[in-house]
Amino acid sequence: MKHPIAAGLLAIALAATTTTVLAQEAKVPAGYPADYAAVIEGSRAEGGLVVYSNMADTNWQPLLQGFRALYPWIKVETLDLGSGTVHSRWEAEAGSGSRTADILISGANDRWAAYAGDGRMMDYQSPELAALPDFAHPAPGVYTLSADPLVITYNAALLTDDQRPTGFASLAAKAAADHGTFDGKITTYDAARNSFGLAAWWSFLNAKGADGWAELAKIGPMIRGEVSGGAMNEKIATGEYVVGVAVSGITIFPRLDQPGGELLGFAFPDDGTIMMLRGMGIPKGTANPNSAKLFVDYAFSHAGQTLIGKGGLTPLRDDVDEAEVRYTYQGIEKTVGKDKMIIAGFDKGLIAEAAPFVEKWKAAMAGQ
Repeated sequence: MKHPIAAGLLAIALAATTTTVLAQEAKVPAGYPADYAAVIEGSRAEGGLVVYSNMADTNWQPLLQGFRALYPWIKVETLDLGSGTVHSRWEAEAGSGSRTADILISGANDRWAAYAGDGRMMDYQSPELAALPDFAHPAPGVYTLSADPLVITYNAALLTDDQRPTGFASLAAKAAADHGTFDGKITTYDAARNSFGLAAWWSFLNAKGADGWAELAKIGPMIRGEVSGGAMNEKIATGEYVVGVAVSGITIFPRLDQPGGELLGFAFPDDGTIMMLRGMGIPKGTANPNSAKLFVDYAFSHAGQTLIGKGGLTPLRDDVDEAEVRYTYQGIEKTVGKDKMIIAGFDKGLIAEAAPFVEKWKAAMAGQ
């Protein structure tokens, strides 16, 4: 009979050997430059990755499993933060010498607009960019990981088919005609308190113009703003709200498959579906640049884009089979129509016009 300590040491040795073999088997992907081997080799001496994002564990799990299988020596730690907090935390920590993010991912598109070309992000040219649409790399150092729809969500048990809105104009009409059902029971991202909400509503209302503002003012006092899509969906499921508008698809799609998901329903708004570009960047000066490059390249690869789709995000690549994921960008475009896609990108107007926009938003929410 083996001594328990000896058996334990043997198990540790076997595990280490397995990890070493897997590490040695990591090869340069087909079509990549031959010197990419130096990036893989350089990552072995680094300290893993820290990713600040506005994505939940359910969104991350498939992609992280795939990445770890390919590069098992790279430990990835993800922090689920608010979109604005992703950046404010990193900016506070940068240069302090403390451990901080190696990769930033968020829907705080005003921050990505500010970073565009300012030198704070590494201008890494991923070998995968040729397989992606132009908006995947809109500015030096700024990438788009996914383009995710913002949808209408509702409590399917509390709203009849006739009460369920099909778009923002539909919601405004139904709520104005039925205060008893909708007053105080509508939610959305608060554009005055949330960078994600600011980018979403700035894009939508710029596209809809005076009509959009009039509809918002009509039901603004009935709306209670939130800063998290997950919180909105939970409160809709419990009946605290009956409907949410411009809710991030990545928060609702995985929730539909969880216990209680049958209480929720959703719709792509028929008068304009916001497609939120989810920004991604590698901060210049990161302690783990090789590992960060490997991660970005994997996230953009066919395998990586398929796995982010399984996690509820919307892949950008047109070679991802929609049968393997919930939605693709191209599939949503066919569903809602190209003319109904409102792209929430990294427009510098988000910076220049933010203050007057927020004041106008507050007035509309007060019914003015």
